[in-house]
Amino acid sequence: MTEPAASPLVLSVVLGFVAVAVGLLARRTLDGSRGFGGDAATISSIMHSPFSASDLGLGSYSVIADFYQWLGLADAPTTASVFGAVLGAAVLGCVLIRIHGINGGTLPLLLALLVPVLVGVYEAAYAKEVLISLGMLVVVLLPVNWFGELLVLTTLVVLGAEFRTYWFIVAVVYVVLRICLVRGMLRTPGRVVGAVAVLGVLTGIAVWIGTGNPADAFRYEVNDTAARQNDTGSLITRYIDLPEPVGGIVNTTLTSLLFIAPLPMLLKASPYYLVIGILFAVLWISLVRAAARSREVTTTGPTDDRLLHRFVALPLAFLVVQGLFEPDWGSALRHLTPLLPLLVGAVDLVARRSTDPPGPVAPSDTLTPRSASRPGKTTMTTQTPTPSAGRNVLATYLGHLRRWWWFLVIGLVIGGLLGWGASALMATKYTATAQLYVGTAGATSSSDAYNGAMLSQKQVGSYVEMAKSPTLANRVIDDLDLDKSTGDVQGMITPAARKDTVIIEMHAVSGNADLSRDVANSAATQLKDMVRDLNQQTAPNGRSTAPQLAVLTEATSPSSPSSPNTRQNVMAGAVLCLVLGALAAVVRGLTDRRITTTERIREIIDAPVVGTVSTTEALAEKHTLDFAAAPVAATEQFRELRTNLRFLDVDNPPTVIAVTGGVAGEGKSTIAANLALALADDGESVCLVDADLRDPSVADYLSGNLQSAVGLSTALAGDADIDDIIQQTATPGLGVVTSGTVPPNPAELLGSRRFRDLLTELGEKFDHVILDASPSLPVTDGALVASAADGVLLTVRHNSTTTDRLTSTEGNLSAVNSRILGTVFTLVPEARGKYGASKYGYGYGYGATAPSATSTAGDTH
Repeated sequence: MTEPAASPLVLSVVLGFVAVAVGLLARRTLDGSRGFGGDAATISSIMHSPFSASDLGLGSYSVIADFYQWLGLADAPTTASVFGAVLGAAVLGCVLIRIHGINGGTLPLLLALLVPVLVGVYEAAYAKEVLISLGMLVVVLLPVNWFGELLVLTTLVVLGAEFRTYWFIVAVVYVVLRICLVRGMLRTPGRVVGAVAVLGVLTGIAVWIGTGNPADAFRYEVNDTAARQNDTGSLITRYIDLPEPVGGIVNTTLTSLLFIAPLPMLLKASPYYLVIGILFAVLWISLVRAAARSREVTTTGPTDDRLLHRFVALPLAFLVVQGLFEPDWGSALRHLTPLLPLLVGAVDLVARRSTDPPGPVAPSDTLTPRSASRPGKTTMTTQTPTPSAGRNVLATYLGHLRRWWWFLVIGLVIGGLLGWGASALMATKYTATAQLYVGTAGATSSSDAYNGAMLSQKQVGSYVEMAKSPTLANRVIDDLDLDKSTGDVQGMITPAARKDTVIIEMHAVSGNADLSRDVANSAATQLKDMVRDLNQQTAPNGRSTAPQLAVLTEATSPSSPSSPNTRQNVMAGAVLCLVLGALAAVVRGLTDRRITTTERIREIIDAPVVGTVSTTEALAEKHTLDFAAAPVAATEQFRELRTNLRFLDVDNPPTVIAVTGGVAGEGKSTIAANLALALADDGESVCLVDADLRDPSVADYLSGNLQSAVGLSTALAGDADIDDIIQQTATPGLGVVTSGTVPPNPAELLGSRRFRDLLTELGEKFDHVILDASPSLPVTDGALVASAADGVLLTVRHNSTTTDRLTSTEGNLSAVNSRILGTVFTLVPEARGKYGASKYGYGYGYGATAPSATSTAGDTH
């Protein structure tokens, strides 16, 4: 089985670097050739306007400009480019982690490689698509239950309310498509295309009824000039001219369908649109096929289906809306780019189903489990399940945060200290503000007054630009006799204005409160004089009627510094480092291969966790427990293991059970010995066989008068009969077969027919035969013993056994057709065990020893 977490994470990081590289290196050249960087220039101009972005009334452009200003990226285009590329790639990365990597073949892989290129081209700049990517990131991370779907709709509604209103329509269409997918109404590509057409018609009717405008009015209003319509990058205003509302509805529906079959793009006969047309055909046809196959029988579970439905329905809903609003072919791909990661996830989830087997498939191997040759026994083969792609990723991340909580605490403390330290090192600054009023005089009528007011508003922006000039700074220097450079004074003065007002504010910042006051007042006075002088110079007769400035409010000495804001800096540092700590905790959790939960075991092994054994002092000291004494936590755990074994296969209960682990140190000998004692304590006859011929331990664990000179190896070599090697113990019903002398060829002995015959004889003499087998990874002995038994118990050590190791162990056992009955979670800390806990250890002499999670006390097996 492929490890689900790390490889998608690594691939995501690589694709993120690709997006950044494309954005920083190639985008400028591509931008120059097609001109789709106009949005970046528009957003930049809004951010550098003297007016507030929200006051300019430029819709989504103002929203994204406010967003970049809030991030502090107004004057950092390169950082903004990296941010956009990383955010777009992060959506793809989360999709890959959510679906556990690309496993569906070549097409999903090619699409996954295409996405960071398009992200770099379209989002590595000041781009409106960045907000859409942020929304898609939320959509991808949300769980796939009903509450998660409610949050998905909330996200779409927020995008509609705060960004672009057409996301309201996307939300409604998304709900309709989800219902259709769940009910299996879109079982063929034809039905999917038909659903797109029907939804296009219905949304067109809704637009016509709701606004009174043709359904395609939003689209052709952008193309309402002859130059725009003749532009090779624009859509034809209308394909078919029909009376309203039919004309608009037909044209919007055709536009959506022609994205799936992009004939107009291909007919433009230019290399650029040929490539774009082919891309659209591949993308949308792939998604249509994914939608049609989303209800096929799968073994991955209903959660997987719900995630697939989300990834299919949202891009299809956006396709319907693109028919309503998309003004030209070039922007269509740009607007679609933030949703492409969802499309990649949908295509991969569907593609991998054609390669997944419909059910368990027995491995083809010449070795077969011992139970296959015994009358009345049935063979159960194992298959590694693919983790559900719809696993609640949010819950997984929260689990990582809970496990590595100290990352967050350290981040919070360090961030707060950094904020406090930065504040202590920052120079104290004071800000003073003077206000100027812009107005005209001499109005003799209301129309003159209105015209004068409008002229004053228009001149405000020009006056603000004058206030930024070095001329004003030099006049302030002369006025106050300052010993400062022009650049220093320019840096002290910040003019500002708001749209629809005639007020200009002159902010002055200095380390001296009185100086900031003086500079603000001087700047206001000098700007007033500059405007007066310029108006007189440009007046034809020496008298100007242009707007003049008057000091509205003089600055006063600020009573408290404006910078540093220690509280704000401490909070900002704490929050920033808290986020970094959370990110570090999640990354640590994703890259940490050690198993700490039974859920993680179940994802890898298609068998139940039949027991959990906590750490305990008794096992650390004696390796075995006294089941005849008063019950303690450890004995109850082994009794629970005994009970669970009996319910694994009621009709054909296993008689010969091998206990093994992946490597040394996972507790297999301790589990085997105490399981045998627990079964004997219940009145059953049990034979404990030390099948670890390389480093035997059963005789030492059970102590007493057990002899190791004659045992399993002796019988397998033909030097003793079975009755000669069975030794009785002080525990009624428990017989022991020790390992015998350590042979030079243990693998040959354990793989022999004589060993299988010996197990058959023991199975006829005892109710249960427990085999303490060698670890499965360092040597082949463990797999040979497992293949000869009726079933295998696999030990997994808490916080030590890794997912890779467990996967390899399962693979080795499956390769010899071993039947994994279940797993036993060992050395579980008290907080995770069902009973009280202390500690017991386990070592092994094969050179590969599991790292100790706790200190041990003499336990070497």
